[in-house]
Formats: sequence, C-alpha cells, structure tokens
Amino acid sequence: MKRLEQIRRQIWTVFVLMTMGTTILFSQGITTSSMSGTVTDAAGEALIGANVVALHQPSGTTYGTSTDIDGKYRLANMRVGGPYKITSSYTGYGDNVIDGLMLRLGEAQTQNIVLEEQAVELSGIQVVATRGGTGQNAGASTQVTAEDINVLPTLDRDLNDFTRLTPQASTSVSGISFAGMNNRYNAIYIDGAVNNDVFGLTSSGTNGGSTGISPISIDVIDQIQVVLSPYDVSLGGFAGGGINAVTKSGTNTFSGTAYTFWQNESMAGKTNGKLVERTGNEATKLDDYSQRLYGFSLGGPIVKDKVFFFANAEIQKDETPAPFDFATYRGDSDAAKLNQVRSFLQNTHNYDPGDFGDKTTSLDGLKLFGKLDFNLSNVHKLTLRHQYTKAEQLEQSANSSTTINYANNGIFFPSTTNSFAAELNSRFSNSVSNNLIIGYTSVLDDRDPIGGDFPWVRIQDGAGAIQFGSEEFSTANELDQKIFTITDNLKLYKGDHTITLGTHNEFYDIYNLFIAQNYGSYDFASVDAFLNNETPTDYDRSYSLVDNLTGDGSAAAADFKAMQLGFYGQDEWAVNNKLTLTAGLRLDIPIITTDPDIDPSFNSQTIPLVSAHYEVANDIEGGKA
Repeated sequence: MKRLEQIRRQIWTVFVLMTMGTTILFSQGITTSSMSGTVTDAAGEALIGANVVALHQPSGTTYGTSTDIDGKYRLANMRVGGPYKITSSYTGYGDNVIDGLMLRLGEAQTQNIVLEEQAVELSGIQVVATRGGTGQNAGASTQVTAEDINVLPTLDRDLNDFTRLTPQASTSVSGISFAGMNNRYNAIYIDGAVNNDVFGLTSSGTNGGSTGISPISIDVIDQIQVVLSPYDVSLGGFAGGGINAVTKSGTNTFSGTAYTFWQNESMAGKTNGKLVERTGNEATKLDDYSQRLYGFSLGGPIVKDKVFFFANAEIQKDETPAPFDFATYRGDSDAAKLNQVRSFLQNTHNYDPGDFGDKTTSLDGLKLFGKLDFNLSNVHKLTLRHQYTKAEQLEQSANSSTTINYANNGIFFPSTTNSFAAELNSRFSNSVSNNLIIGYTSVLDDRDPIGGDFPWVRIQDGAGAIQFGSEEFSTANELDQKIFTITDNLKLYKGDHTITLGTHNEFYDIYNLFIAQNYGSYDFASVDAFLNNETPTDYDRSYSLVDNLTGDGSAAAADFKAMQLGFYGQDEWAVNNKLTLTAGLRLDIPIITTDPDIDPSFNSQTIPLVSAHYEVANDIEGGKA
C-alpha cells in the first residue's frame, strides 16, 4: 500500500506539472551590467596591479578594482546606463580616462586599456569600447536603452511597445509572442522580481492583464532586455522570451516629470477598410471613447553620493461607451415591456437589473512606485523598491439588434498587485563578487458580477433575446497568487576564468476559485413565461461539494503550494580577446508541496457519468436557486 501511495503521488505530481506547464514558468531576471578587459603598456605587456575606477557620474557611485597577474580586471554588478567615467592609473604611467561610457542591461562590455609610460602629464587617451561578446548577452537578445524608450512612439505605454523591437516578436490583442511561442511561455522580470502572470489565466501574460492594465508605468523603466536563447545557465526556464527590465534610480540631481496622455475617437481612424470591402458600407468614425493618463515622477539625492530616491504616481481613466438605437432591435418586446420586466424584478425579487439602454465600459487604474538606492560602502550597494498597481474594470455587455442586456449583467473586476524587490550587490575583493535578489509579488484578481447576487436569466424574445442577472462566469471567481523569489549569484575570478555559482528559487502559494453558474442559470421561452413564473426551458447550476458557501470564499478551490529550486554552475573561459568558451550545468527541481484531497468514493466504487445539465422547474424566489 505504501508503494502504491508513492506511485499515486508521483503520477499526481507529473499530471499537475504537465497541466501547469503552459502557465507556471521558472526563470529569473538580471538587473546589472559589467565591464572587463586588460590593462597593458604600449608594448602589450600586462600591467599587474593597475587601478581601474568606474564613476557613475549622475549618482557618484564608484566601482573599483585592480588588475591581476595577467593584467585583467573585472567590474561586476554595475548600474545600467551612465554616463560613466573610467579612470585607469599605474605608477610611472599617465592616467587613461574614458568619458561618456554607457552600459546596457545584461551586457558585459570589454574595455582593453593601454597606458603610456611618461614623465610629464599628458591628456587622456580615448579608447573605443568593444561591446559584449561574453556572459549574459551571448545568444539572441535585444536591448532597449533609456534613449530608445524616450524617442520611440508608444500607443499603449506598455512594455510590449518596446519588446516588439525584437525581430522574432509578433504582437496581437493577446500580448506578445517570441519565436512563435504562446506568450504564457514568456518570463517577465522587473528589477529581478516576478511580473508575469505565473498562473497563466490572463491572455496578456501580465499581472492584472485581465482588466487591461499594464503592470508598471513605462515612465519608471530605465532599460529593457529580451533574451531568446541565452548561453548562460543563470538564465532559463522560458520557452518564449525572457524579458528583463530595470527601473530608474535617483541621482545627485533633483529631476522630475509631469505628463498627461489623451486619446479619443477623433485621434483614431475610421472602421476597418477590409470590413468596408466585405459589407459594402462606407468607413465610419468610431463611437465616442476616452483614454486619459496622468502622472508625475520625482528623483534625487537624500544624502549626496550615498542615498537616492525615485518615485512615480500614475492615474488611468478609460471610458468606452456602447450606444444603442432601440429601433434596431428585432425582438418582440418594446421599451414598455422591458421596463415592466425591470419593475417585476425590483418588486418581486428585490433585485435591480439596471438600465437596458446605452452601456459604458470603464477602467480606473492607479500605479504607485518607490525606489531607494544606497551606496553602503565601496563593497556593498543596496536597492529597495516597491510597485503598487490597482485596477478596477467595469465591463457592461453591449446591446445588439438581437440581444438586450440589462446593465447589471456585466462584470466588475478589481485587481491589485504588489511587487517588492531588494537587491544587494557586493564586491568582496578583486576575485569575488556577489549579487543577491529577493522578490515578493502578490496578485489578487477578484472578478465579480455587477449588482446584487442573482441567477443569470435568458429570455427568448422572438427573433431576439433578453439577458439579466449575475454574469455566469463571475459568480465565484477569485485568484490569489503569492510568489516569493530568492536569487544569488557568486562570481569567482581566476585568471582567464569567471566561475559562477548560483541558485534561483521560487515559492508559490496559489488559491484559484472558479465555480461558474454558482447562482444558477435559467432560460425562459418568453417574457410572459418569466413574468408568470412558468417552468423554465432550461436550468443549470454548479455548486461546491465541500461547503455550503455560494460566491467567493468557498473551499472548493485549487488551493496549493509549489516551489522551484534551481542550482547552477558555470565557467566562462576567456581564451583570448576574440574567443570565449562557456560551459555550465543547471538543475531545476519543480515540487508540488501540497497533496490533493482524495475523494474516498473515487477509489472504492464505480460512479456513473452524470451530466451537469438539468431540466427542472425551479422557483427563483429570493434571488437564488
């Protein structure tokens, strides 16, 4: 029996992993850049112990090291962007100064420096950088810099407006796909913290995406990197694209922005040309709509050269009306009959279905961002940041020539995301550096019907139909995700070798409740049949088998915990200035830590397959079946 129990658990684990394989993705983000190279004299001889200091000029942050026995130096875990001022010095040689150097996210820049022997002070020698070639930028990737973000057009002010610069990318209403893979196979990391919908319900693949809101303001993004086939064991776990983004930081100069964006039907084109060709109708102006965005950012020093802040607030207001001309309705009922139905529901069932005329879908969003950067010492640099995103979508179903929808049969969808990240970059010596990232993301999606609790009702109305009540798939619908991540990368520099030892771990706590038609769904043959409380032509209801709760809060949910443990090691061998060999090994261990509840009757008796569909007479007095 014990052996059978072990087999059962293994089968269950494999099944869950297979079913979740398209949704929960295990990867990790990068947040820094690096620089390396050699320091030699004019004859090409290595200079041992030469000093190399990189100054991030906007913040006064410095990174320093000295060359080893081979004249090599390495500066890891550097802030992206710049400009940097690189100063190299050696006793008996003139200083070399490289000014205006910019670093891109995830790239290892190579700067080979030549110092001239001299007895008098000479002007600095400008050395042209050789970008990349080793480390995290190996493989197909795209970098989007701060300059690119500032100058490129963006309609949606979303990451996808910039990640689509990747040649292998394709966009649709469902989000962005890389190399033909479903966007749920992408991994999105902002400052090293998880920012994609790991459960995989949203078609956009982002947290809060079901409401239509983006996870973070584009105004706080500094740089973006998209990797498709990285030859680095510290990057993995995605089959589409790995999207890494880092946010802006404060500098020694106070600076801020204030902005607003507005779009309406006058700023959009007319109806689709292909539709015009197919129907023979003329192109028409879009119905009225409004999209407004207001925001501001502020950054600067708290303690010069030591502590910096950056903050952003953004408000989003979208409204999309859906006007309706009642004269186009082809059903049997007139406006008076529809008002009679509404009065009947209010007086008999104490339920207001709402108006049956024009509808409006709206989205209200609030995004708050805060970041602190600390230059603790020449050894340690600490970053703390938090992102709060709140969205409230009110979606009312539009009317058509064949369907009348009362206003309260729509969806009210609030979504709240909190994302925290802490990063500690340390350089213990010229041969040892470390990068530690801790992230925590919580996402609460609580989809609900509009109005009070009431069954869904559909009434056949001749050539039309009338619908009201709680939207069928919003009656018990809640997703609560909590994701904790910890990543640590230790780098050892040994001559021509850069050895990486790391671990990446993600811990999931997920509660997903979905009981469709939890208040019941009724079909009636006519308006009079409904008003006279006649037997419905069809009735369906789903309910919990573990408690008597109706709506949110039921224990009849997928409530489980899981984790992903990742361990890896890698050796980057710089054979010469033109050839680098990388060899590594990574082990990822997915574990479902919650055993499923077992129904005793499942293994003890044969249960015939029973349809969940019923045709019964049932009074809906009181608002519920």
